[in-house]
Amino acid sequence: MRWRLGVLVTGLMLSPWMVRAEPAPAAFSMQAGYWGLGPNAEHALAVQLELRLGVRWWWVRPTAGLLQSTDGTQYVFAGVLLEIPLFWGLTLSPGFAPGIRTMDGQRDLGSLVLFKSSVELGLPLFPGLRGLVSFAHISNGKLAKPNPGIELLLFGLELQLE
Repeated sequence: MRWRLGVLVTGLMLSPWMVRAEPAPAAFSMQAGYWGLGPNAEHALAVQLELRLGVRWWWVRPTAGLLQSTDGTQYVFAGVLLEIPLFWGLTLSPGFAPGIRTMDGQRDLGSLVLFKSSVELGLPLFPGLRGLVSFAHISNGKLAKPNPGIELLLFGLELQLE
């Protein structure tokens, strides 16, 4: 099963539509919100700074960033967003970003290597400026025990860099 998934991913990466990158305006986003949702989670403030590179393959866009929580956790990540255009200029962007926990916080996430899965809704406000709402889950993907994970709800802005 794993080798089939590997062959599929490799085939998609090498397919002709992935080779042709389209230029897109680079963007910088800043989001802040809740670190730890639910009654049993440690609640804190989270701030995320993210650079969305000025290239796109189909709807796939590379991204890299830094997430800092007031509980002390710091996470540096790089991954992809799948920017799906909707009506009225809205975008729905599921994302995946592996990364490294560079500072330990109060919550033991079990590993230095973490994975962030997210879904984001973008709303155009002005030309070159978008409002963002995103929900994310960060965990070690069962690389280690414990694997508690943490959920985030973030609100912010995305500014196009031209």
